[in-house]
Amino acid sequence: MTASAETPPTTDAGTSRPSPTGPDSPAPSPTTLSLGGRNLTSAETTGLEKDALGTWGVFAQGLAAAAPSVAIAVVPFALYTAAGKGAAWAAIVGLVIALLIAGTIGFQARRTVSSGSLGTYTGNGLGPGFAFVAGTSLLLGYIGFATTGTLGGVLYVDAFLFEIGLGSEATWFKLLLVVIVVGVGIYLPLRGATLAARYELAFEVLALVSIAVIIIASYVAYGFRFDAEQLSLSNLGDSSTFVAAVTAVGAYAGFESVASLGAEARDAHRTIARALLRVVLIIGVLYLLATYPQVLHFDGFDGDKAVLPQLADDTGVAWINPVVSAAVAIAFIVFVTAVTTSAARSLFTLAHEGALPKVLAQAHPRYRTPWVGILLVGAVALVFAVVATFSSAGRLVFDVYGAYVANWGFLISYLLVVIATPIWLYRIKALTPVRAIVSGLAALGLGYVILNNVYPQPEWPFNVLPLVYAAILAVAVGWYLYLRRARPDVARRIGSIQTLSVEEHARLADLGIVEVLRADSDSTTDDHRRPDTDHFDAAARH
Repeated sequence: MTASAETPPTTDAGTSRPSPTGPDSPAPSPTTLSLGGRNLTSAETTGLEKDALGTWGVFAQGLAAAAPSVAIAVVPFALYTAAGKGAAWAAIVGLVIALLIAGTIGFQARRTVSSGSLGTYTGNGLGPGFAFVAGTSLLLGYIGFATTGTLGGVLYVDAFLFEIGLGSEATWFKLLLVVIVVGVGIYLPLRGATLAARYELAFEVLALVSIAVIIIASYVAYGFRFDAEQLSLSNLGDSSTFVAAVTAVGAYAGFESVASLGAEARDAHRTIARALLRVVLIIGVLYLLATYPQVLHFDGFDGDKAVLPQLADDTGVAWINPVVSAAVAIAFIVFVTAVTTSAARSLFTLAHEGALPKVLAQAHPRYRTPWVGILLVGAVALVFAVVATFSSAGRLVFDVYGAYVANWGFLISYLLVVIATPIWLYRIKALTPVRAIVSGLAALGLGYVILNNVYPQPEWPFNVLPLVYAAILAVAVGWYLYLRRARPDVARRIGSIQTLSVEEHARLADLGIVEVLRADSDSTTDDHRRPDTDHFDAAARH
């Protein structure tokens, strides 16, 4: 693609809108960038609140979505359920892969941002079809985590109420807790990312401090000696370790949610790229410190009750249970708000691009949040938690299985983005040996984990759960194939909403790779027209 003969206009914070030349200049006409044959529309034009979150707000979103306190409360038990004493090695494998993934996503985030997150990044390298698959897969992961997080919140609220003598085994009481947790979980995202971020970091730290008492007690109760069986390298030759690694990677999943704030973060390209690695490093250390001692005490635990209170009883620090149950219950709710925030923005972006019903592209008139998507995610979480409440498997086990299916959504989305990133970097002449190696190792690590989860075949129900994910994804792929046939213009737009950084825009213009396409005047005369229709119609005409 050759650059336009016209000099690209100066951009504001990486948007594709040209800046006015003076105070009396007319409002700038919208523009669409053409990059590698794809027409890109600025993420800031979608109606979400611009510059809503700074460095700490973006970090808080990533930390809350990855939810280390929530993971410490449930993931070690999930790893133990799948891999037994191989749980610690599964956590290590997950950390290494998560770091490679975070680095790879950062290569793109420094150059372009979008509320479409990994779907958009996948599309940059592999095209709109894979953008839809990656975006939908990530969306399934977010919705899955919102639903299982809701159930986890119910379990810990229930545990707290029992600790203070207000609990009940009645079904109506459990259902009431479901409604309360879902209600709070959607209220904060509805009010805005800024409000949610104010609570996320504070409650996460509070929960981690209280959990630390139980973790330390676990070390002390076992004694100062190593569990050789857990640390044995033979666990790396056991396929069950890599079955558990799906959940382990899922434990780090959510860190990439910061990329969905591309339309709302200040200095987004720098802030998001840095937050990706910081979140993974911090939670990775916490997981490794917490998994090993918990596995020492899991034999005989009740699968229908919260893990940490049982662990506190087993290690002699039952007095901390009311504090931990309250803190983790709040952390679960905060976790639900964070993944709901990301899920709603994924729905919002796909709807703006025309791939989902237009109603999901509505921003709240006052709070400027994707309120329809938020309510939809809340409804799914409500149904899942109600079904789990009546399940004979036990709510905790039901939660583990649901999270395992959701983790596949993250795995496939991660795999696609680490394959797509070096391809895109090569096309824009930004691929270096280091970037190629990091992306390649991430792809190999993910591929190895995925292969070990299907061959040799794991035990039931872990042999069936990937098929559940695949069936849901197949429906989404079928919808995309329908769009390609019935609405090819819409299919081509998927992954097109993103904002290049000022520096990257200038670099690509110098290389003759990026081109600025001005919208026709008849589509820009009304400043109040919806940006999704204005920009997309203009892009289609060009």
